Amino acid sequence: MSRFRFSYVFFFAALSFVYASVELNTARIAYYNERDFERARTACLKGIEKGEVNFELYGILGGCEIGLGHWKDAALALAKAFSIDSVKTREWMQRKGGESYYYQGFFFSARELFDGRQYNEALTDLCYARILKPKDTASLILEGVILNKMGDVVGANKAYHKAHDLDPENPDVNYLIGKSLFEAKEFEASIVYFSNAAKHYRRIFNLASLVLFSNVADTTNTLRQTVNRLWFEEKFEELDLVVKEILEFEGGLDAHKINIEKFYQATDDLGRSHYYIGMAYYYLKNDSLALYHLMQTLLLRPDDIDALFFAGEILVNTQAYKEAVEYFERVTQIKDDDLYAWFYLGVSYMKLKKYKKAIEAFENKVLNIEPTHLHSMQNLAFIYREIGNNQKSFEYLKQVEQISE
Repeated sequence: MSRFRFSYVFFFAALSFVYASVELNTARIAYYNERDFERARTACLKGIEKGEVNFELYGILGGCEIGLGHWKDAALALAKAFSIDSVKTREWMQRKGGESYYYQGFFFSARELFDGRQYNEALTDLCYARILKPKDTASLILEGVILNKMGDVVGANKAYHKAHDLDPENPDVNYLIGKSLFEAKEFEASIVYFSNAAKHYRRIFNLASLVLFSNVADTTNTLRQTVNRLWFEEKFEELDLVVKEILEFEGGLDAHKINIEKFYQATDDLGRSHYYIGMAYYYLKNDSLALYHLMQTLLLRPDDIDALFFAGEILVNTQAYKEAVEYFERVTQIKDDDLYAWFYLGVSYMKLKKYKKAIEAFENKVLNIEPTHLHSMQNLAFIYREIGNNQKSFEYLKQVEQISE
């Protein structure tokens, strides 16, 4: 009798579990089809708590997490679905929104993991992403960036070149290959890729500029720089006034944030490309082309401290001291403790015979930062001799002699 009662109770418990599972399955499918991701997600989690294990449950859960923007949770759920039955999971994905939708979970999870420096986990998610979108350049670019961060330069280059084979006009791919070649000191080869990147970034920049400044009859470079500066500095109230009063968009900043962000990014991308082209020519000792591209950078990013510095150095080397002063003065305004900028500024003033300013640069700045800077002392000895202060000149020469011993 007790054995019968046990079987009877077990039968009804099992039956109730089946009915509960069917009810949860029906609910989550219905909610998911209605794009009610929060309720569908809750139904999936209840099913998991009750011990359900099937690919569709985890597929729906992953799809819900994508809809809710929970990328890492989406990737975990979808990976679980693949582990249960990869073939049926892909067939289900094709019926339920297409594989490109589920690709997002893996790709954006990889982005978040990359930002958190969880590189191996990010690479795993990218493997799944490429299963769903084999010809996707974005996942290959991210893979290359991650491998580069991990010190695998060869692997990074393979990923970049695969992306380039798929999309040879992609400016990001060209830029990254150029940067890899630049870091390997293959400057001539890097220029080819940076130039391709700049060509396509220029097209994006022109389009973004056309959209943002469509109501302005004569768009000046100063206006472009102002918009980018206010965006970068997050001075949104000022930017809102510019958008309304100068760009003549009644909706103001709120209505045009996306366009401004696109314009800022396009400006930055194009500016970086010209900077690296300029620096490649700098290392190839082609000063004229180096200076041209650095100037192009500064038209786009006027406060790029590296472009300012190297443009100034080239101007000093070509004896254009008056022009060099402008660049080094700007560098020192941005970074007051830049020793070499102060040194070159002092040299430029000295060559222009502005000895008082040269002394201030060498004595008050360079020697404060580095008290034993020999070249500054030698220049000071020369300057003091030129202005007739032989005693001071001799003191600096003596210091140079002592330090050099």
